[in-house]
Amino acid sequence: MTSGTTRKLATKRARIEDDLVADYLTAALKPGDRTLQIGASDLGTVFLQRGAFHEVIAPIAAIDALQTQCERRNIKFDRLRSQSNAASNSQLDAALIGTDLGFPTMAGNWRLIASRLKLGGVLILMGTGRGSPARLADALISDEGWSLQEMIAGDVAVFRKTSVYDEAETRTRLSAAGDPRRAPRGLKPGLIAGAMRTLFGWRAGNRTQHLARRSR
Repeated sequence: MTSGTTRKLATKRARIEDDLVADYLTAALKPGDRTLQIGASDLGTVFLQRGAFHEVIAPIAAIDALQTQCERRNIKFDRLRSQSNAASNSQLDAALIGTDLGFPTMAGNWRLIASRLKLGGVLILMGTGRGSPARLADALISDEGWSLQEMIAGDVAVFRKTSVYDEAETRTRLSAAGDPRRAPRGLKPGLIAGAMRTLFGWRAGNRTQHLARRSR
């Protein structure tokens, strides 16, 4: 029901893919969650509509535009925080990375998210079929601390954090994914994406069972 309400906004988003991501966020978030958005996106309105304490790292113009979208949709934005006034050491329940970033910036943001995201928290990575997001998707796929949970609208990946942050492991994966001599594979719609979901969903399930056994 809440998903349907999201789709009936008077102002539609520019891409239907963003409406599908909004549906996912509406179902996944709950009031009081602490969330982070990297880059400009009006999907920040969904975080705020769900009652999250939402932090945005983006140019000031992008933050102003997000506030304008909130006003148009009658969404309160008193829980909106920019990088300058956010509690930067607070743990996160969910994070979103947009597509408008170079790989060095995106990699730095991933390290920030990896260190702050709670175990079991989710990262929504937009545009994983090409460019910088595809490289970051490659790094996440190869890192056992993350599992691919879902693909939305073909090229939006939802990764879940499955182990504590390992700085050395993160650096290794980023270095390999950022190598300019290799083209990124990324995550694309269709058969390959389905196979990846099956493979890495199986891996995550086995890793979860292993961690459960160790905790006994």
